[in-house]
Amino acid sequence: MVPPTRRGLLRAAPIAVLPLSGCAGSNSGRSVSRSASEGTGTTVPGGTVETSPESVLIRADTDAPPIRFEDAEGSGADDPSGSFRTSYGVVDSRSRAEALVVDGAVDGTDAEALVSATDFGAETLYLETRSVEECFRLRLCDVSWAGDEIRTNYARLLRRYDERCAADAEVFESRLIRIPEALDRESIRSYGSGTGGESRCRGAPPNDAKAGGTRVSSAGGDGE
Repeated sequence: MVPPTRRGLLRAAPIAVLPLSGCAGSNSGRSVSRSASEGTGTTVPGGTVETSPESVLIRADTDAPPIRFEDAEGSGADDPSGSFRTSYGVVDSRSRAEALVVDGAVDGTDAEALVSATDFGAETLYLETRSVEECFRLRLCDVSWAGDEIRTNYARLLRRYDERCAADAEVFESRLIRIPEALDRESIRSYGSGTGGESRCRGAPPNDAKAGGTRVSSAGGDGE
Protein backbone atom coordinates (compact mmCIF):
# COMPACT_ATOMS: atom_id res chain seq x y z
CA MET A 1 0.00 0.00 0.00
CA VAL A 2 1.12 3.54 -0.70
CA PRO A 3 1.60 5.67 2.46
CA PRO A 4 -1.59 7.71 3.07
CA THR A 5 -0.11 11.17 2.61
CA ARG A 6 -2.74 13.73 1.61
CA ARG A 7 -3.35 17.32 0.57
CA GLY A 8 -6.34 19.58 0.43
CA LEU A 9 -8.34 18.88 -2.71
CA LEU A 10 -8.92 22.57 -3.31
CA ARG A 11 -5.40 23.85 -2.70
CA ALA A 12 -4.87 24.34 -6.43
CA ALA A 13 -8.24 26.04 -6.92
CA PRO A 14 -8.52 29.86 -6.97
CA ILE A 15 -10.51 30.07 -3.72
CA ALA A 16 -9.65 30.31 -0.03
CA VAL A 17 -8.87 27.01 1.72
CA LEU A 18 -9.59 26.56 5.40
CA PRO A 19 -7.08 24.79 7.66
CA LEU A 20 -7.70 21.05 7.77
CA SER A 21 -7.51 18.82 10.82
CA GLY A 22 -8.54 15.36 11.96
CA CYS A 23 -8.30 12.02 10.17
CA ALA A 24 -10.54 9.88 8.02
CA GLY A 25 -12.62 7.23 9.71
CA SER A 26 -16.01 6.96 11.38
CA ASN A 27 -18.36 9.77 12.35
CA SER A 28 -16.90 12.76 14.16
CA GLY A 29 -19.16 13.06 17.21
CA ARG A 30 -22.42 13.55 15.29
CA SER A 31 -25.28 11.08 15.43
CA VAL A 32 -25.96 9.64 12.00
CA SER A 33 -28.92 7.38 11.26
CA ARG A 34 -28.30 7.02 7.56
CA SER A 35 -28.45 3.60 5.94
CA ALA A 36 -26.46 2.06 3.13
CA SER A 37 -27.18 -0.98 0.99
CA GLU A 38 -25.40 -3.22 -1.48
CA GLY A 39 -28.11 -4.83 -3.56
CA THR A 40 -29.84 -4.64 -6.90
CA GLY A 41 -28.88 -1.01 -7.31
CA THR A 42 -32.19 -0.17 -8.93
CA THR A 43 -32.84 3.52 -9.38
CA VAL A 44 -34.55 5.63 -6.73
CA PRO A 45 -38.33 5.18 -7.14
CA GLY A 46 -39.80 8.38 -8.51
CA GLY A 47 -36.37 10.01 -8.55
CA THR A 48 -34.25 11.60 -11.24
CA VAL A 49 -31.81 9.43 -13.20
CA GLU A 50 -28.63 10.67 -14.89
CA THR A 51 -26.93 8.13 -17.17
CA SER A 52 -24.04 10.37 -18.22
CA PRO A 53 -23.00 12.29 -15.12
CA GLU A 54 -19.86 14.39 -15.14
CA SER A 55 -17.47 12.59 -12.81
CA VAL A 56 -13.87 12.00 -11.82
CA LEU A 57 -12.49 8.58 -10.90
CA ILE A 58 -9.28 8.03 -8.95
CA ARG A 59 -8.25 4.39 -8.69
CA ALA A 60 -5.39 3.73 -6.29
CA ASP A 61 -3.68 1.18 -4.08
CA THR A 62 -3.74 3.31 -0.92
CA ASP A 63 -4.45 2.67 2.76
CA ALA A 64 -7.57 4.85 2.74
CA PRO A 65 -9.86 6.17 0.00
CA PRO A 66 -7.84 8.36 -2.38
CA ILE A 67 -10.54 11.05 -2.10
CA ARG A 68 -12.00 11.47 1.37
CA PHE A 69 -13.17 13.95 4.00
CA GLU A 70 -10.39 15.20 6.24
CA ASP A 71 -12.82 15.83 9.11
CA ALA A 72 -14.10 12.21 8.91
CA GLU A 73 -17.75 13.24 8.57
CA GLY A 74 -19.19 11.39 5.60
CA SER A 75 -16.32 9.18 4.43
CA GLY A 76 -16.81 5.80 6.05
CA ALA A 77 -19.85 7.03 7.95
CA ASP A 78 -21.86 4.05 6.76
CA ASP A 79 -19.03 1.58 7.32
CA PRO A 80 -18.76 1.15 11.12
CA SER A 81 -15.88 -1.32 10.74
CA GLY A 82 -13.72 1.50 9.38
CA SER A 83 -12.55 -0.73 6.53
CA PHE A 84 -13.70 1.79 3.89
CA ARG A 85 -14.81 -1.01 1.54
CA THR A 86 -17.69 1.28 0.62
CA SER A 87 -18.06 4.89 1.73
CA TYR A 88 -20.30 7.77 0.77
CA GLY A 89 -20.51 11.51 1.19
CA VAL A 90 -22.47 14.48 -0.12
CA VAL A 91 -20.80 17.81 -0.92
CA ASP A 92 -23.48 20.50 -1.07
CA SER A 93 -21.49 23.69 -0.49
CA ARG A 94 -18.14 25.33 -1.12
CA SER A 95 -17.31 25.16 2.58
CA ARG A 96 -18.06 21.43 2.64
CA ALA A 97 -15.84 20.95 -0.43
CA GLU A 98 -12.96 22.48 1.53
CA ALA A 99 -13.02 19.41 3.81
CA LEU A 100 -12.18 17.12 0.89
CA VAL A 101 -8.62 15.85 0.56
CA VAL A 102 -6.90 13.81 -2.11
CA ASP A 103 -4.19 11.29 -1.27
CA GLY A 104 -0.75 12.72 -1.91
CA ALA A 105 0.22 9.63 -3.92
CA VAL A 106 -2.25 10.38 -6.73
CA ASP A 107 -2.83 13.15 -9.23
CA GLY A 108 -5.81 15.17 -8.02
CA THR A 109 -5.83 17.72 -10.85
CA ASP A 110 -9.06 16.50 -12.45
CA ALA A 111 -10.80 16.24 -9.10
CA GLU A 112 -9.72 19.76 -8.19
CA ALA A 113 -11.02 21.06 -11.50
CA LEU A 114 -14.39 19.35 -11.05
CA VAL A 115 -14.83 20.75 -7.54
CA SER A 116 -13.74 24.23 -8.57
CA ALA A 117 -16.15 24.31 -11.52
CA THR A 118 -19.18 23.08 -9.55
CA ASP A 119 -21.95 25.60 -8.91
CA PHE A 120 -23.23 24.54 -5.51
CA GLY A 121 -26.26 26.77 -5.92
CA ALA A 122 -27.52 24.44 -8.64
CA GLU A 123 -25.33 21.30 -8.38
CA THR A 124 -24.12 18.76 -5.82
CA LEU A 125 -21.09 16.49 -5.71
CA TYR A 126 -21.52 12.91 -4.54
CA LEU A 127 -18.40 11.09 -3.32
CA GLU A 128 -18.49 7.31 -3.44
CA THR A 129 -15.63 4.89 -2.83
CA ARG A 130 -15.74 1.19 -3.65
CA SER A 131 -13.14 -1.48 -2.95
CA VAL A 132 -12.50 -3.44 -6.16
CA GLU A 133 -10.55 -6.59 -6.95
CA GLU A 134 -7.43 -5.48 -8.79
CA CYS A 135 -8.18 -7.57 -11.88
CA PHE A 136 -11.56 -5.88 -12.32
CA ARG A 137 -12.80 -2.35 -12.80
CA LEU A 138 -16.14 -0.66 -12.30
CA ARG A 139 -17.96 1.43 -14.88
CA LEU A 140 -20.49 3.91 -13.51
CA CYS A 141 -23.79 3.26 -15.31
CA ASP A 142 -26.02 5.85 -13.67
CA VAL A 143 -26.80 7.86 -10.57
CA SER A 144 -30.33 8.51 -9.33
CA TRP A 145 -31.62 10.66 -6.51
CA ALA A 146 -34.66 12.03 -4.72
CA GLY A 147 -34.92 14.37 -1.74
CA ASP A 148 -33.56 11.85 0.79
CA GLU A 149 -31.81 9.13 -1.20
CA ILE A 150 -28.98 8.56 -3.69
CA ARG A 151 -28.26 5.35 -5.59
CA THR A 152 -25.66 4.29 -8.14
CA ASN A 153 -25.37 1.40 -10.57
CA TYR A 154 -22.10 -0.09 -11.79
CA ALA A 155 -20.95 -2.68 -14.30
CA ARG A 156 -18.11 -4.91 -13.11
CA LEU A 157 -15.67 -5.56 -15.95
CA LEU A 158 -12.43 -7.48 -16.38
CA ARG A 159 -9.43 -5.31 -17.07
CA ARG A 160 -7.53 -5.74 -20.31
CA TYR A 161 -5.50 -8.92 -20.71
CA ASP A 162 -2.23 -6.95 -20.99
CA GLU A 163 -2.68 -5.18 -17.63
CA ARG A 164 -0.88 -6.90 -14.77
CA CYS A 165 -2.87 -7.62 -11.60
CA ALA A 166 -2.98 -9.92 -8.58
CA ALA A 167 -6.09 -12.03 -8.06
CA ASP A 168 -6.03 -11.61 -4.28
CA ALA A 169 -5.39 -7.83 -4.25
CA GLU A 170 -7.89 -4.99 -3.98
CA VAL A 171 -7.69 -1.29 -4.80
CA PHE A 172 -9.92 1.71 -4.15
CA GLU A 173 -12.01 3.47 -6.76
CA SER A 174 -13.11 6.88 -5.49
CA ARG A 175 -15.54 8.85 -7.64
CA LEU A 176 -16.73 12.40 -7.43
CA ILE A 177 -20.04 12.47 -9.32
CA ARG A 178 -21.72 15.75 -10.21
CA ILE A 179 -25.50 15.72 -9.68
CA PRO A 180 -27.21 18.53 -11.63
CA GLU A 181 -29.41 19.58 -8.73
CA ALA A 182 -28.77 21.33 -5.41
CA LEU A 183 -29.30 18.76 -2.64
CA ASP A 184 -29.15 19.17 1.13
CA ARG A 185 -26.71 16.66 2.56
CA GLU A 186 -28.48 16.70 5.93
CA SER A 187 -31.65 15.47 4.19
CA ILE A 188 -30.00 12.47 2.50
CA ARG A 189 -30.87 9.52 4.73
CA SER A 190 -30.14 6.55 2.47
CA TYR A 191 -27.46 5.48 -0.02
CA GLY A 192 -27.50 2.47 -2.31
CA SER A 193 -25.15 0.92 -4.84
CA GLY A 194 -25.49 -2.12 -7.07
CA THR A 195 -23.10 -3.97 -9.36
CA GLY A 196 -23.85 -6.20 -12.33
CA GLY A 197 -22.60 -7.23 -15.74
CA GLU A 198 -21.79 -4.99 -18.68
CA SER A 199 -25.42 -5.00 -19.82
CA ARG A 200 -26.36 -3.05 -16.70
CA CYS A 201 -25.06 0.14 -18.35
CA ARG A 202 -27.89 1.12 -20.65
CA GLY A 203 -26.52 2.44 -23.92
CA ALA A 204 -22.91 2.73 -22.71
CA PRO A 205 -20.35 1.97 -25.45
CA PRO A 206 -18.41 -1.26 -24.69
CA ASN A 207 -15.00 -0.85 -23.07
CA ASP A 208 -15.28 2.93 -23.19
CA ALA A 209 -13.12 3.99 -20.23
CA LYS A 210 -14.48 7.52 -20.25
CA ALA A 211 -18.16 6.94 -21.01
CA GLY A 212 -20.37 9.41 -19.21
CA GLY A 213 -17.77 12.16 -19.08
CA THR A 214 -15.57 10.34 -16.57
CA ARG A 215 -11.99 11.54 -16.16
CA VAL A 216 -9.59 8.94 -14.78
CA SER A 217 -6.47 9.17 -12.62
CA SER A 218 -4.65 6.26 -11.01
CA ALA A 219 -1.74 5.30 -8.77
CA GLY A 220 -0.55 1.87 -7.73
CA GLY A 221 -3.10 0.34 -10.12
CA ASP A 222 -4.41 1.25 -13.52
CA GLY A 223 -7.63 3.15 -14.04
CA GLU A 224 -10.56 2.14 -16.17
